[in-house]
Amino acid sequence: MGLTQAGLAERSGVSLPSLRKFEQTGLISLESFLKLLMVLDGLEAVVEATAPPQSAYSSIDEVLADTPPKRRKRGWRK
Repeated sequence: MGLTQAGLAERSGVSLPSLRKFEQTGLISLESFLKLLMVLDGLEAVVEATAPPQSAYSSIDEVLADTPPKRRKRGWRK
């Protein structure tokens, strides 16, 4: 992209010291991280990665039908 630290900080709204600290330590607030991702076109990938998986079942009846019957445990009683 050819952005400098100052340019990225300005475009994202994240302060330059916060950006430098992030590059050195990897620590940043979630809000600032999302702002940086938005500028770097990475936000959509995060949204897709956090989407809940599709359920294999559409109703509770399907879940109950797919559950195997319980087997009795055999053993001695004391």
